[in-house]
Amino acid sequence: MCGKFLLVLSAFMLLPLLISGLHRQPDTTAFIYSVLITASAGSFLILLFKPDNREPGIRDGYVLVGLIWLGSGVLGALPFYFSGVVPTFIDGLFESVSGFTTTGATVFSSIADKPMGILFWRSLSHWLGGMGIIVLSVAFLPRLGSGAMQLFRAEVPGPSAEKLLPRIKETAKVLWILYIALTVLLAILLVFGGMNWFEAVNHSMATMATAGFSTQDESVGSFGNPLIEIIITIFMIGAGINFTLYYYAFNKRFSLVKRDSELRFYLMVVGVMGMLLTATLFFSGTFASMWDSFRHSLFQVASIISTTGFSTDNFDQWPPFARGLLMVLAFFGGSAGSTAGAIKQIRILIILKFVIREFYRLLHPKIVRPIRVGNKVIPDEIVHNIAGFTLLYIIIFVIAGLAVSALGVDFVSAFTGSAATLGNVGPGLELVGPLENYGVLPQTAKIIYSICMLLGRLEIFTFMLFMAHPFMRLANKLKLRR
Repeated sequence: MCGKFLLVLSAFMLLPLLISGLHRQPDTTAFIYSVLITASAGSFLILLFKPDNREPGIRDGYVLVGLIWLGSGVLGALPFYFSGVVPTFIDGLFESVSGFTTTGATVFSSIADKPMGILFWRSLSHWLGGMGIIVLSVAFLPRLGSGAMQLFRAEVPGPSAEKLLPRIKETAKVLWILYIALTVLLAILLVFGGMNWFEAVNHSMATMATAGFSTQDESVGSFGNPLIEIIITIFMIGAGINFTLYYYAFNKRFSLVKRDSELRFYLMVVGVMGMLLTATLFFSGTFASMWDSFRHSLFQVASIISTTGFSTDNFDQWPPFARGLLMVLAFFGGSAGSTAGAIKQIRILIILKFVIREFYRLLHPKIVRPIRVGNKVIPDEIVHNIAGFTLLYIIIFVIAGLAVSALGVDFVSAFTGSAATLGNVGPGLELVGPLENYGVLPQTAKIIYSICMLLGRLEIFTFMLFMAHPFMRLANKLKLRR
């Protein structure tokens, strides 16, 4: 499957190659080399390994997902390196991983002067990573049988992967059709809003993937167009919603949408944080009018909570309380089953309910109070899994922040960079702020943050199980010998 996927990846590289060739850009040769190498690697894997008719199990699913994401990051770095837009391969790898994991953190100090092919490849990589390159594989590669569910569960972000249709392959196709339709709709609206087609397509892919790569140095703020900002704000909030709900709405099952507790919690958080940030910016004098305060606040709340990472203003210059709110949102993330990263709203909601239940138990030790989300009782096993995930998430955030600060990076930059990459948000504060870039960091810091991006996109456990697989195999062999 890995070989077939690399052939698909090389086919997608033809799109930026076509754009580069038609506009006579200097990166044409770089994409030719990248297509040939990626296709050759895929063909080599297909010839080297005989087809295995055995359906992948749970462990196989984690390994396949990890291999495909690593392969995408490494081979996706080739256009950046061959074109010379990055000084080292590690910089290219960082940019590629940032794209496929929909993080949107960049090493580029200047973006607008980059060749069109490179700009399109950045956007395309995170658009592919948004809905999930594994979901793409399940949907369109030859049938994987029931083992496809193992891949689907290993890759789809969130505490659960729900099947909309009896066959998982059909579910994957439905999700991708919805994803494509919303991306096309957004691109059309952005053209009417004032963008040219190239900018509109790039920003629509970035928005629906909740990724954040822009074609401009000052992100969306460079357009100075309130209509464009409003359109992108609506779609960023929408991209942070579970895509299952769009399927229900399309089939007129509105009662399921209305009853969704995670959706109500997500919209409540957006509304409350938006009002808090608006009041902070207006009364601090950051913006002269309430409308400007509201417009920039809602955009930035939507951008950070959906983990898109766009900006309309340099929020690193906002009051400390405003910056603190945005960094808290970087941990929240969007809904499970969306293209957003971070901890996810459903986990936050269940943790809050768990804390409330523990308070009740202190007052009434004998009380039996199950945790409910909507009409569903959440088993304690799932609650413990969510608590473990959240604790591990915080531990990795702290370790990564300390490791980068040990390399000489200031405390605020190191820890906000850790939160931004682990949560797949993109911009942090100070050295890695919205108008800055990760290119100034030491190479080791870029490797650490690249690992954070992969951990965040693959929900930590998937990537850690993949990394632990060789050691697990060795342990099993040693047991057999005994």
